[in-house]
Amino acid sequence: MIGPDLDTHAAQAERVADFLTRQPEATAAELAAACDLGCPSKVLSAMARELGYGMRRGWRWVYCASGTKRRHVRTYALTHRPRLARQLPLPLD
Repeated sequence: MIGPDLDTHAAQAERVADFLTRQPEATAAELAAACDLGCPSKVLSAMARELGYGMRRGWRWVYCASGTKRRHVRTYALTHRPRLARQLPLPLD
């Protein structure tokens, strides 16, 4: 089991990216439930701004609990994963 101090944004972002590969156009609530995120908005923000993931945002209509009214919810899709940094040749003399 991973403790809260060991579950970094990078580890959470990897779980989100794997989920979005299988289920594109997911909502933040779906991501939080499937990927065990502490705060989905912080992880999604870090993915796009700090970690180099490409995210596409959209909208989807969902029905409220009673099923009589609809509302817009934000959806997220993964466009690309971050590229690995190229290793520079280092002389070991």
